[in-house]
Amino acid sequence: MPARMNRTDTLAPVVPPAHSSGNNGSPAPPQEVKANILLVDDRADKLLAVESILASLNQNIVKARSGKEALRHLLHQEFAVILMDVSMPCMDGFETAMLIRSRQSSEQTPIIFITSINTSENHIARGYSLGAVDYMLMPIVPDILRSKVSVLVDLQNKSELVRRQADQLRLLEENRHQRQLAEVADRLETETKRNRFFTLSLDLLAIATFEDFFIQLNPVWESTLGFTIDELRSKSLLEFVHQEDRTATADHLTQLKLGSAPAYFENRCVCRDGSIRWLGWTAAPFGSEQLVYIFARDITSRKASETEIKSLNVELERRINDLTEINRELEAFGYSISHDMRAPLRSIRSFAQFLREQSGAKLPDESQDYLQRIERSAKYMDLLLLDLLQYSRLSSCELEMVRVDIGSAVSDVLASIEPEVQEREADIQVRQPLGAVMAHPATLRQAIYNLVSNALKFVSPDHRPRIEIWSEPRGGVVRLWVADWGIGIPPQYHKKIFGLFQRLHSQESYPGTGVGLALVRKGIERMAGKIGVESQASQGTRFWFELREPSHAELETPQTPSEISPDINRPPVAAAR
Repeated sequence: MPARMNRTDTLAPVVPPAHSSGNNGSPAPPQEVKANILLVDDRADKLLAVESILASLNQNIVKARSGKEALRHLLHQEFAVILMDVSMPCMDGFETAMLIRSRQSSEQTPIIFITSINTSENHIARGYSLGAVDYMLMPIVPDILRSKVSVLVDLQNKSELVRRQADQLRLLEENRHQRQLAEVADRLETETKRNRFFTLSLDLLAIATFEDFFIQLNPVWESTLGFTIDELRSKSLLEFVHQEDRTATADHLTQLKLGSAPAYFENRCVCRDGSIRWLGWTAAPFGSEQLVYIFARDITSRKASETEIKSLNVELERRINDLTEINRELEAFGYSISHDMRAPLRSIRSFAQFLREQSGAKLPDESQDYLQRIERSAKYMDLLLLDLLQYSRLSSCELEMVRVDIGSAVSDVLASIEPEVQEREADIQVRQPLGAVMAHPATLRQAIYNLVSNALKFVSPDHRPRIEIWSEPRGGVVRLWVADWGIGIPPQYHKKIFGLFQRLHSQESYPGTGVGLALVRKGIERMAGKIGVESQASQGTRFWFELREPSHAELETPQTPSEISPDINRPPVAAAR
């Protein structure tokens, strides 16, 4: 469905200045107008996060902190798309959407629900029943959100551009017609009825009576409609108009005869060969003479272009709906596959281990080797599916942001991997203090664990791991660094390593699933942070991530036990890049 623009952004109905047209009379390109995008959420940080994601679209972002505030904006503006949180105090997103749909001016405005709670099918179905075009779960993937909003904005812009261009063309044509008609009228008063201007004009000029019969036409009518001049004079001009447009055309002519100002209207005319031509008419009445002076132009090509654009808009809407459905199916499919495959894999591993232990002495060495390979492969696949499940849950679960002391989180992580640190004889230096950030405790510890595990793992066999951890305040955020003196990462792979299943080394050299850094990136982004890497091959690696510092009020709020030590006894998923 085409979205609407703010009415204040449309072209004002004034005569374009002379420099707005070329020598051929074509209108100047219409000035680009930004679309309005309404963000509705009671949380300022979420509004800021979504606004930053959409900033690159260069559109007009309007924010509302409640459903009532959103409705007030809708009284004065029209929007290309509304991004709305479901859970809000006083009036939730569903109630707000119901009121938006009840207003005629906003009943077709696309709504995308953004929520991090209550993902049941009934809850989602309710959102779609209220006319939502999409239902996105937190965390938001920026590229997907920008893509979906960009499609709706482009759809609205194309529809609005067609309308504005049509308005500008009609306005330009009407004024040009009026000027031509005035010239014709002046010359008809002083010259014969068949003057040179009337005969040589490239547009359709005519004079008709108040009884709707042509009494004079220039030759262009004959070349346009295919009828001879005598045939056009012999019948009421309404008989040449398409049957579906006759009533509207008759109404326009009636208004002219009652003494109204010159008018512009469009209709379809039937040619002699049965084809249809669109004409744009400018007609002016002269009551004293009981005549109507007509200036018309063939606009068939323009109408064909408008029809094609409308067809493309319909196809674009269909593709948006298909993409929405595919996204939902892919999410469900990925979770089901990773969850349901773990049980048979555990069975394969257990039976292989049982067979090797019970019958190991009876089996040849080759068979025992095969059983060990089965166990290792099943263990690796189970770990991979566990990583995928965690990645999927991280994409859909709700993360409660609380004040977390980074130093405590780092200490907890180092304590959980103390045996590995001692085994590798690693040198780990932590520069205290590290400060505090607003984060989800378990997700923050998972990110730190994966980065430290990478630093322990990706080291040349003949070197002891050396790791340094420190933080830097950066104007409202804290940047935490995890540096090592390992094998390093070539610059061309700096972006690739944060993707799923992206490995730079063989499984035999450095074991892992290729999901660890993807989990770190997803977790940091879910906490509204940023992550990056600085590295060169054979020169070590410095990973960093940034999270928001607590405000003064948040610093005074004490942490609860559940906030400082969630799941600390459960080892995090092993990282690998």
